[in-house]
Amino acid sequence: MAKMTISGFDELELALSELGTKSTEIGKRAVRRGAGILADEIRENLEANIQDPSPVGKHSGGNVFAVKGNYGKSTGDLLDSLGVSPADVDKNGIINSKVGFSGYDRKDVPNALKARAMESGTSTLRKRPFIRPAVNAVKGKVEQAMENIIDGEQKKIVKG
Repeated sequence: MAKMTISGFDELELALSELGTKSTEIGKRAVRRGAGILADEIRENLEANIQDPSPVGKHSGGNVFAVKGNYGKSTGDLLDSLGVSPADVDKNGIINSKVGFSGYDRKDVPNALKARAMESGTSTLRKRPFIRPAVNAVKGKVEQAMENIIDGEQKKIVKG
């Protein structure tokens, strides 16, 4: 009669247990890295928008609306307010982080409102999207970076 012995389950069990306890930490690290890549691309697009010399007013019958304010001379408040929140786990167990604008500028205008007006336009300002193009441009890069972090950490633990 043939006899078969299988070994290594204890080591595998320990590795899987360690992987289970560290999975949230690994996920947070991956999400934070992906959010950082996205924030860098948004910042780059925003800087390009700010330095664009073309008029920001909407065109009407060949004329450009006069736009009140100091458009064309950036104070840097919007760029400075761009940030990434710490990665956290929500009530459904999903790890997420937010990339966005916080605070107010020197005239007490919410930076998120200014970013939204630039992204979507207003009745007097033409839209100059910088967030959506950034998301579309780096989606694959973000996914790959997150996957690399998760795979690398899993390999360290399982083979460790």
